[in-house]
This record gives sequence, structure tokens and C-alpha cells, in this order.
Amino acid sequence: MLSNDRQIDRRILLQADSLQEAGWQVTILAMPLDKPATAEDRRVVRIGADCESQARKENRVLDAYRRLRRWLPMNGYFMRLLKSMAWRFVVDQEQFYLNLFLVDGRRHPAQVVVAHDLPMLAVGRTLAAEFGAKLVYDSHELFSEQEFSRGQQKSWARIEQKHIHACDRVITVNPSIARELERRYDLAQVSVIHNAERVSSLAPRSKYLHECFDIPHPHRVLLFQGGFSAGRNLENLVKGIASLTSADIHLVLLGDGTLSDRLQRLALRLGMEKRVHFHAAVPQQRLLEITASADAGIIPYQAICLNNYYCTPNKLFEFIAAGLPILASDLPELRRLVVGNAIGTVASLSRPAQLGAAIEHFFGDPDRLQAWREKLASVRDELSWQREGERLQQIYEELK
Repeated sequence: MLSNDRQIDRRILLQADSLQEAGWQVTILAMPLDKPATAEDRRVVRIGADCESQARKENRVLDAYRRLRRWLPMNGYFMRLLKSMAWRFVVDQEQFYLNLFLVDGRRHPAQVVVAHDLPMLAVGRTLAAEFGAKLVYDSHELFSEQEFSRGQQKSWARIEQKHIHACDRVITVNPSIARELERRYDLAQVSVIHNAERVSSLAPRSKYLHECFDIPHPHRVLLFQGGFSAGRNLENLVKGIASLTSADIHLVLLGDGTLSDRLQRLALRLGMEKRVHFHAAVPQQRLLEITASADAGIIPYQAICLNNYYCTPNKLFEFIAAGLPILASDLPELRRLVVGNAIGTVASLSRPAQLGAAIEHFFGDPDRLQAWREKLASVRDELSWQREGERLQQIYEELK
């Protein structure tokens, strides 16, 4: 498995678990960390870990990127501009990852090579050809339709067009992206494996978040979890809480990111420091227990690009696994999963006043909220990693 991530995506680790359960031996080749990890999944191998990398220019670019991301929002205007300039004038998008990964990749001959997301596709194709292996492309998103410059979007689309027909199987995260990939590249079938979470029996709901922030127990807690980065509508979400007429609804933002300080200053300026609370990011193994102590989850993403328009973020399935009713932006896949399964509602959430009105309406009918919770008892099993993992195992069984 090839990944251009530092923090290995939960989707990749769950796939590795399911494949090992089916008898496969799995190696995950990933980008180097900024500093050594105290404990890391034993299947993960970091490129350049055992020898001096031959990709000198690429590593200098990576070093500059590490320094910049300490100060600039990951998806903010200036970071996007710098990335665009780097791809245009400093490095070639395809060759960059080939130079970084091929030397280490050749040390791990395999029967199947999995390219997780578009930057790994050329690397995966090259290694699969050298090994005489099958090639699987797992498109975690509509990669070329992210908030890139138009030139970058076209360049990534050309790379995808160039290599996707060499794949033995193509997998993605939801039906909308599957249909889009089939249409763009005239593919016969793109399989869907949702970003589901592994579920277990729900424990009685705790009051962890209430007690952590001294929130009165009768008050309701709305939870956002994930990265605090640009393009996620978080500033409007905080402003939306300030517009509420109900004083017993609190917002908890669980995670971290470059917008954290800005969001905390905004909450203070609006006088919302007793209603908007910030919880540091937690390890994945603790996440669902904390998530389940909220009353509901919110996904306020906006259709700022086609990729966001079709999004089904990890937090959607984490909320489902934790048994939380969901308030989400009215986007196609969020509507399909939330409204279609009767586990919450969707609304236009682009402006603070809309957010405030939607939140109050969401919590306004206790019987409806309870009905959503009861429906989640069955939906969380249907949309669990246990089910998705079985589908994944079948895909790989057909590759033998």
C-alpha cells in the first residue's frame, strides 16, 4: 500500500486490518514524519528511513513545506498559492512522487500494489509493472477537483487519465465519485467502499464533554471534530452559535489545526467563551468514546469545489458509529446518507444566520431527535467497517 500521508488515514489502516484477516501480508509505504513516532503501526514503513534518499530536490521541497505549515493554514489562500507555484516552477507533480517512492518501493515486492489517492498512482503503476503485480487504485476523493489552481487541476486530471486504465480495480468512497470517475474515464465499474468506522456495542452515554467544560447537564452539546483548517466553514459555525436565541446549546470543536487560535479569538470577541469550547485532538482509539458523549454532530462543509460537493468525510461515519444524530450541509452524499437513513437532517449552512436557524430547528423537537437516535441503532451496523471490510475482502479475493 502506497500513501502520500504522514498521518496514516484511518481508511488505510482499516483496509490493512481486513486484508490481514483474509490472509494477506500488508506493508504500508508512507511519507516521512517530521519527528520519530513513539509508537507506530508495525506495518508502516517510512520512505528514506534506512538510507539517504536519492530524491534530494524533492526532500528540500518537503523540508520547506514542513516549515511553512507551522504558520500557514493548510488550505488557506497563501498555502494554496505557494503549492501552485512549487508545482508549476519547481517540481513536476508526477515525477516528484516517483523520485520519492520508487527506491524504497522496489524493496517490497508484492502480488498487489495499492495506490492510495492520485499522487501514488504513477508510483503504483510503475511498481506493479516491475513486480508483475495487480494494481488497485483507491481514490479517497475527487482529487483533481480540490481547491487547486486551474492549471493544477488539469495537470492532476492528465495524470489520472494517463494511468487509471492500467488498474485492475478502481475503488472510491461513495457512489457520486464512483459515477464521476466512470464517466470521465469511460470505466466499466468503480467499486464503493465507504469510509466507515469499526463499531462495537454502544456503552451508556457519558457526560464527558459536559463535565470537561462544566456544561450544565440539561444543556445540549453539538460537536464538530477534525482538523481546524480553511474551507471548512468553521468561523461561520462559531458565529452561528452567537446568533442562537437558545442559551442551552453549546458547541465543542474537537481537534487541532492552524485555525485554532483564530477560532478561539473569535469566540472571545463574540462573548461565546462559555458556549464555544475547544478540546485538543485525541488518539483514534479514544475518539468514539468522546464523540458519543455529545448530543449531536455537525458537518458544515460548503461546496467550494466539486470534491467538497461530493464529500463524505470521516467524521460522518464516526458520528454514525458513536450513535449521534447529524446536522449536515445539504450536499448530495450527505443528504443520501443522513436523510436517506433518517439519522438527522440537512440544511443550507453557508451563513451564520442559516447555521443558527438550522441548529435551533435541529434541537427543537426532542421526539424527532430521539427517533434519529433509535434509527442509528440499526444504521450504525449497516454502515460499519465490518460490512465494508467484507466487501473489500471480496474485491481482493477476485484479484487472486
